[in-house]
Amino acid sequence: PYDCNAGVVNWEQGWSDAKKSWCCEKTGTACDPFDCNAGLANWEAGWSLQKKSWCCAHKNQGCTTTTSLPYDCNAGVVNWEQGWSDAKKSWCCEKTGHACDPFD
Repeated sequence: PYDCNAGVVNWEQGWSDAKKSWCCEKTGTACDPFDCNAGLANWEAGWSLQKKSWCCAHKNQGCTTTTSLPYDCNAGVVNWEQGWSDAKKSWCCEKTGHACDPFD
């Protein structure tokens, strides 16, 4: 049901979760290199540096920061299009893949 070659250069931001899942399962395309939910409870001791770095940058999980993040990308996500500022939309899309406008 999906063309896994169409838009592959921007799959993380441009594809729906359903397409990502289908293409990863069926063709091995668009698979996240790490499952950031696996071992999350013990991430500091249990994750490799590569996994920490990737999960922090892409899923905002496993980050070793002492400062608070500028936005909580889970807060108000059901109404992000009308309820979030452009700055929050941009930050959350870039950092977590949430609230990305599919038509931009």
